[in-house]
Amino acid sequence: MATDVIMPALGMAQEKGTLVSWLKAEGDSVTKGEPLMEVETDKATVEVEAPASGILAHVTAAPGDEVPVGQRIAVLVAPGESLPKQSTKAAPPSAAAAALTVSPPEPSSVSKAQAAPILGRIAASPAARRIAKERGVDLASLKGSGPKGEIVAQDVQRAKEMESGAPGGPPRVKETVPLSAMRRIVGERMSKSKQTAPHFYVSMEVDMSEVNRKRAEWKEKKEEVVPSINDFILWASAQGLRDFPLLNAAFTDKGIELHADINIAMAVALDEGLVAPVIRNADCLTLEQLAQQSRELAEKAQKKKLFPLDYEGGTFTVSNLGMLGADSFVAIINPPQCAILAVGQAAPRVVARGEKIIVRSMMTMTLSADHRIVDGAVAARFLKEVKERLEKPEAEG
Repeated sequence: MATDVIMPALGMAQEKGTLVSWLKAEGDSVTKGEPLMEVETDKATVEVEAPASGILAHVTAAPGDEVPVGQRIAVLVAPGESLPKQSTKAAPPSAAAAALTVSPPEPSSVSKAQAAPILGRIAASPAARRIAKERGVDLASLKGSGPKGEIVAQDVQRAKEMESGAPGGPPRVKETVPLSAMRRIVGERMSKSKQTAPHFYVSMEVDMSEVNRKRAEWKEKKEEVVPSINDFILWASAQGLRDFPLLNAAFTDKGIELHADINIAMAVALDEGLVAPVIRNADCLTLEQLAQQSRELAEKAQKKKLFPLDYEGGTFTVSNLGMLGADSFVAIINPPQCAILAVGQAAPRVVARGEKIIVRSMMTMTLSADHRIVDGAVAARFLKEVKERLEKPEAEG
């Protein structure tokens, strides 16, 4: 019996997935459990295993297609069953599938924009023809930059500007970069966060000299795991949230949900966007345990090997741009969380200590919080506790 291959739901709120690649070609034999395809969600690219053994057939999704969760995109046919005709959108067939009959594409599948000039007719978009007529530009004198050499409106505009010697109008587009699923979802979530959660911000400076001293001691002892500055910040935040449950909460129609677990999400920047893997029950971990987990999650994020459970369930986020030289910044809350801590670099600064002027390693941290849940005084007290833990880290346990 044939088995449907569907676009899987890899996250709790996922509605669509983008097919990155087929790991098997149409007509290939597939064994249940072996990697069949790669799917991109808003956070990561995940290998999806074959749900059954059989021959891959009737592929209806090509790499780059965005498909609703639950929609069939291929069929696994049991040995002995007849294969359906291959889809014109299927991946290139392997040698094993070369003998299969491939339905020729319908003429209508070729768009007008892709069609080559016919019988000497100049290929130009309707907008280009209209602008050329209005401005007296000869389309035959232009070289098109559109698909298959088609003349587009921008080509006509550029030609007229060059003729007049006075360029104007909107800036020329060098390239349009398609939105990845991650970049699109990040944009949607951050826009919604700013529109629905009334943000306010509290900043505080921290003396990181003792953290630097403690890290130097670990390095001298050649410890296997030396916590980074960010690990100290994650640890101090997790401990501080124990005393400030309102910052470990979510706003709902029914009321404010106070989370029982303290799951710290750490923002990791990728070329495609931002991902925030989660350290679960971070307040129950020692600094060394937390450092080990943060390192493993960061490596998985960079390699795009995160699983949905790695980035779901965060209750508070830390975003650190200090390693990129940023002194300070403000961050947008990651919904449905109610707060995020933005951290700049720890750098030498001249500060006053009593009547003395000394140089210390100082760092600025800024808390963004949802005013529907938290007031300024609570946010300031939380930051003060995080500051105290970082300035006296000997009690990290």
